[in-house]
Amino acid sequence: MVTKRDHVASVPGRFGWDGVLDTSWYSDPQEDMVAMLMTQCLGFPSGIDRNFWTSTYQVIDDRGSRTLR
Repeated sequence: MVTKRDHVASVPGRFGWDGVLDTSWYSDPQEDMVAMLMTQCLGFPSGIDRNFWTSTYQVIDDRGSRTLR
């Protein structure tokens, strides 16, 4: 479980795992979200993991701004 924000995708309360061949699964109960990234590469080429998690949380931000309008 993530306890402090020290990375773009480190959201306190989020939990999951990073696995073999750069698979990644996390649940964020505060955002009511479960997300999974499946690759078959070693070493997350070109920062795909950061792009994936940044985009995932951006969708939440975008969704929130649409409901406030």
